[in-house]
Amino acid sequence: MNELVEKYLSDLKKKSYIELSQLEDYHGEKVVKNRKSYTISVWRDTISSNELRVVVQIYRYWFLGIGKMGADGFTINREGKISDLTRTELYEFI
Repeated sequence: MNELVEKYLSDLKKKSYIELSQLEDYHGEKVVKNRKSYTISVWRDTISSNELRVVVQIYRYWFLGIGKMGADGFTINREGKISDLTRTELYEFI
């Protein structure tokens, strides 16, 4: 699961502040890897007039509504400085 999140994060971190600010607030899609289905969601929100938060969330359904969820993300400011989110900052996504 982490490989998928890392791939999405890597691609997103290559984008500029302006490109990221134009993303939808939320985008989700189904992905199949090794015959397993995952839901990948990208969340983008504005922290301040100078900073965005981007989170990639992954969910793997297991059984009767039970599943495994993970997330990772970063903040970026207008100057392009990227900072990874802490575990505490990710709690609302996992």
